[in-house]
Amino acid sequence: MQQLLIIKHGALGDLIQSIGLITDIKNHYPNHEVTLLTAPAYCSLMQRCPAIDHLIADNRAPIWRVDQQLKLKKKLQKQQFDVVIDFQNSDRSRMYQQFWFSQTIWIGRHAKADEPISGLIGLIDLLNSAGIATPHAYQPELPWLADDMSKLLNERDIVVGEYIVLIPGSSAQHLEKRWPHYADLATAIMDANYQVVVVLGPDESALAKQMPGIVLQGLNWFELAGVLHAARYVIGNDTGPSHIASYLNKAGLAIFGPTTSAARAEIGRRQFGVIEVENLSTLMVEQVLERFEATQSKSINTITL
Repeated sequence: MQQLLIIKHGALGDLIQSIGLITDIKNHYPNHEVTLLTAPAYCSLMQRCPAIDHLIADNRAPIWRVDQQLKLKKKLQKQQFDVVIDFQNSDRSRMYQQFWFSQTIWIGRHAKADEPISGLIGLIDLLNSAGIATPHAYQPELPWLADDMSKLLNERDIVVGEYIVLIPGSSAQHLEKRWPHYADLATAIMDANYQVVVVLGPDESALAKQMPGIVLQGLNWFELAGVLHAARYVIGNDTGPSHIASYLNKAGLAIFGPTTSAARAEIGRRQFGVIEVENLSTLMVEQVLERFEATQSKSINTITL
């Protein structure tokens, strides 16, 4: 059995976007075992992906930490990879190519290549140029991602298929992506007789104190996906859980400020819409509520647990 390495450290939304492409790679190389090199935080998530055979964690230690660099090098070279596909396209991954994989088939974008319209389109073009078809790029198969959360939901008196999920957080490194009016939005949605469930990450306790509704915190990746899957509608920032909801084909809405764009994030498709503004603080609750209410007169996807 030959060996193939995919490099994709993150972030979460980018990794979720890659799942369909990883399936396409596995289908193109049926005689290869596929190893994913990713950040430690995402190993537990990707361990269930059926297209991945092995995982190697890379904490991206500083270059001067020679001990950690050598440890990672030994792990990688022990596998004797025949092909490396670089989805990260970073200075670090190109360094790995130069020093560790100079004699290995390497599929990656040149450092001086033009920036693609979106990260996903760039990866599709990369694989297509290598002769790899990408039919799963926009339609990944994700039955493994969402746990059945009916027991927890019943315990909290949350009605499957009827509650609205709000995702007011974001990566701690990108606080500028957070729309500041989720508490008021939660109150408005509850006043309209919808049940609100607020999903927070483990380091977002400060937000929990501000938010009305039912707060769920500390979910693992599969519980998070299960809660999103069983929701009626999802409203969130430009953050990983919003990408998960989009790829689960949920009805929803992502709110973007000036630091990124929906087109580049590739999140505004299927039933998942977007709002883009130059200043997040000036986006009013009424504007978001209007977009939400407009969708409720339409057919909302059926939930099956």
